[in-house]
Amino acid sequence: MRVDIWSDVSCPWCYITKRTFDLALSASGRSDLDVVLHPFLIDREQPATAVPMLDWLAGKYGEERAAAMNREVTAAGPRHGIAFRNESGFAVSTLDAHRLLWWAGRAHGRPMQSRLEELLFGGWFTQGADLSDHGVLLDRVDRAGLPHERAARLLASGEGAAEVRAEDRAARERGITTVPRVEFAGGQVVDGAQEDPAVFLQALTATTTSTQGERP
Repeated sequence: MRVDIWSDVSCPWCYITKRTFDLALSASGRSDLDVVLHPFLIDREQPATAVPMLDWLAGKYGEERAAAMNREVTAAGPRHGIAFRNESGFAVSTLDAHRLLWWAGRAHGRPMQSRLEELLFGGWFTQGADLSDHGVLLDRVDRAGLPHERAARLLASGEGAAEVRAEDRAARERGITTVPRVEFAGGQVVDGAQEDPAVFLQALTATTTSTQGERP
């Protein structure tokens, strides 16, 4: 059974929702899922160079709203084992991160891609890492257990950029304007931030009967 997920590593609620989905998947006991991660560039390819995260948010949303958003996600984080430290983080284009995720999924499968995704989220939101730095990205590649030299060649080239941009464009043409978004085979959609695994468990249960005859 196929599940399509649109996400961006610059989105704190995508981080939380990934943790929520993973809990639901584990609890469901399902092993027939084909999880396909799609890139979504919330800010397209800006900022091109790293900017302190809270400064970037204040410039985008205004200081009051940015502060409220930070308080909300920081309060939610511990419920999911995440210690958000946005005050020491950086905002930057996520194109290179998405290129790595595209490659990881295509060459090594969803489990390795998911591991890298977790490390990129953690670098962005909890470790104050500058994900525009290829050395920082390659450190996450190493921690995920992916081939360092292959990833280095990808980052040094434009490989995957056209594919990531095309998927981002296709999502917008479909009317997707916010993430996270999760679509299950059969058309069931879960939009927006999710903190309760029951939401996804319900979707997984609802699709079990209709997909029993499907091949993974």
